[in-house]
Amino acid sequence: MIERIDGGGVSQFRDVIKQLGRNVEVAIEYATILAPPPALRVQVDNMKIELDGDDVIIPEHLREHTRKVSVKSSAGSTAPTTEPTTLELNRYTRVTKETESSAPVTSSVFSDVFNFGGFMSGEFEITFHDTLKAGDRVAVASFGAGQRYIVLDRIGGAADGA
Repeated sequence: MIERIDGGGVSQFRDVIKQLGRNVEVAIEYATILAPPPALRVQVDNMKIELDGDDVIIPEHLREHTRKVSVKSSAGSTAPTTEPTTLELNRYTRVTKETESSAPVTSSVFSDVFNFGGFMSGEFEITFHDTLKAGDRVAVASFGAGQRYIVLDRIGGAADGA
């Protein structure tokens, strides 16, 4: 019997492995998400019943989550700095119109530099919103004689032919 595991997806997965040890009865199967969390419903291929959130572990990368990242400027410093972002266009031809109804006029070769302001380096938080959605196809591992499942990853949707 596997006890209920608290915590995030990674810690749940680690604890499941600790509880099960080496288990030759783990099976990899395909499933379809019928309803996303928090009211999770999953239909495993070739199973008549639907699974709900009590039966399925969803790893962090498939749930909305926030991560901290460090971005370095081109100077290599992690201290917050502002560096200009520049776009150079060399040797191009401008096509302009005086009014919406006038004929286009092609001008001589130009060279321009556009400055778009600065890029900030330092520590940031990024929130990933790409969560499971109804219709997503997933790979699941079943364990505990088919009583528990963990979603391994998204494999595509009906439009992808999965």
